[in-house]
Amino acid sequence: MKKTILLLFICIELFAQQNPFDLNQFMLAEAYEQQGNYSKAIEIIEQLYTKDTQNPNYFNKLVNLYITSKNFDAAVSLLDSRIKMFPQDPDNYGQLGSVYYMMGDYKKAKDVWEIPLAKTNRNSMNFRVIANYAIERRAFETAIEFLNRGKKESDDPTMYSFDLGELYSLTMQYENATKEYCELLKKNPGLYSTVEAKIFSFINKPEALQPTIKVVSSYQSQDVVFKLLLAKLMVEDKKYDKAFELYIEVDKIQKTGGQLLIDYANFLFNEEKFQLAKEAYEFIIKNFPESKQIPSAKLGLTKTLESLTLQEFRKLNPEWKTFYSTVYLTEEKTQKILSAYKEVIDLYKHSEIAIEARYRSALILYYVNNKPEKAIEQLNEIINLYPTSTYFPKALIELGNIYLQTAQIEIAKEKYLSAQNSSRVFEDDRNIASLQLSKVLASEGNFNAAIESLKKITFNLKNDLTNDALEFSLIMNTAKNDSSNLVKFCKAEIFTEQKNFTSAKSIYEEIALNPQAFVLHSICKLRSAEMELALNNYPEALKKLGAIVDEEEKNIYSDKALYLTAKIYEYGIIDYSKAIDSYQKLLGRFPKSIYLDEARERIQHLREKMKEGKTDV
Repeated sequence: MKKTILLLFICIELFAQQNPFDLNQFMLAEAYEQQGNYSKAIEIIEQLYTKDTQNPNYFNKLVNLYITSKNFDAAVSLLDSRIKMFPQDPDNYGQLGSVYYMMGDYKKAKDVWEIPLAKTNRNSMNFRVIANYAIERRAFETAIEFLNRGKKESDDPTMYSFDLGELYSLTMQYENATKEYCELLKKNPGLYSTVEAKIFSFINKPEALQPTIKVVSSYQSQDVVFKLLLAKLMVEDKKYDKAFELYIEVDKIQKTGGQLLIDYANFLFNEEKFQLAKEAYEFIIKNFPESKQIPSAKLGLTKTLESLTLQEFRKLNPEWKTFYSTVYLTEEKTQKILSAYKEVIDLYKHSEIAIEARYRSALILYYVNNKPEKAIEQLNEIINLYPTSTYFPKALIELGNIYLQTAQIEIAKEKYLSAQNSSRVFEDDRNIASLQLSKVLASEGNFNAAIESLKKITFNLKNDLTNDALEFSLIMNTAKNDSSNLVKFCKAEIFTEQKNFTSAKSIYEEIALNPQAFVLHSICKLRSAEMELALNNYPEALKKLGAIVDEEEKNIYSDKALYLTAKIYEYGIIDYSKAIDSYQKLLGRFPKSIYLDEARERIQHLREKMKEGKTDV
């Protein structure tokens, strides 16, 4: 950066020394160049260069014009004369070699590039300068040769190793690239972060991972940093057990007291490698009983046990449906998890970890065991005792959800409003509270307040909540003039959330048949089909979805209807041929649908299952 600024000042100074006429001529030549009139531009710059051969701007511009116009002989002649004037400047040889390379005379190009490298009084930096000219011409092997020679002669080979590493990775010589970086790391372990970043910049390229692992493995006895690097490469290779063994060694050598291991266990948990995460947390608890990481490890272990149990819970429930009646687990099935959370609560009273344990216990009690009274008790503990906790607004939202689903609407509104206005609320939680509150207000006909609540939502396009919020906002703004039907629709939405699918279906069907409610026709037709699906009425659901698909662009939910049709055949009726056919129709008829990626994935998955003769997907 400093060199660039210095060069800029030099150029400004040189231009400042020019007389106005010459400066205007130079600018005129640049204008001709931009127009593609190279002959006229060359004519002007040749005149300026003849007047002032010491001016680097005239020289560089003339060389570039000769090259751009493919007048290579003139470029060679100019560079030869320049070399006679400045025989010590390696850039002149670099440019001349490049011109010969563009002419197709590769031997001559290399011979010219060798000249500044063969001089007895050369600067070792010349190797890098000339190598860069070779790289510009994509003469990579020549550049590698120059850099290796420069590295041998330089007092500071580090910069050459970085250059070589970049060049080897560029030419897919990943083993050589890794060797360069490992040699750097061997001499200076403090470069670990830089070396790791360099290696991981190419590690996902085809055929790169295994050669890299091979090289780093050969260095692991040199220093602990190689074990750390190898552990991260093992994660990339999905060899999580081997990575954990390495992290144990690194943790022991660096004496981090289990911090490295807790980080890895958390990573496994976030990657949904629950069984491996469980083993990692258990190892930490057993081997670091005095560590400050134990509370986090115990909470992590319990969350992992919860996730393993939830996998069983999800298998019982048709999550492929938009809406469905939940099949709950008995408390006996979750007793081990709830007991583990209680242990955390008792051991670490009043800590954020204990509050999270209480919060997660409430979620299990309500959503998995269907015990709303017990869940409310746990959530109220958080509300009453920990108003400054980050789980305070989360608890309010969950209380709102429970009261909404148990038809205690006024209390639900109060909880959502409190969460929305909490000083501790995060953006995502506020958005959820605002959306839920707007739905309840709209179901009561209070549209202005509902719209105001929607305005508090931050529309983050990466957030899953965004689509729901945008869809509801669109419905509110387009249908608010038809207040009677809009109130009915919003009441049906509340019935749907309460899993009262029969009552909701009756309202959706009524609105869909009302000619005055045309704004709500599309969404109500889809909702009516989704209610049939929730009630396991597959034939009727397929009939209604088929009618929506046939409307095509007249119904904005046509692609979703075809997507749900495919899901019914795949999971409900178990007819993979018809499921594949429906997914293929989705790809062909709705090329801009948000369901395309999943449709392609499911087609491939189902075809593989059919080849194997399997029916479990």
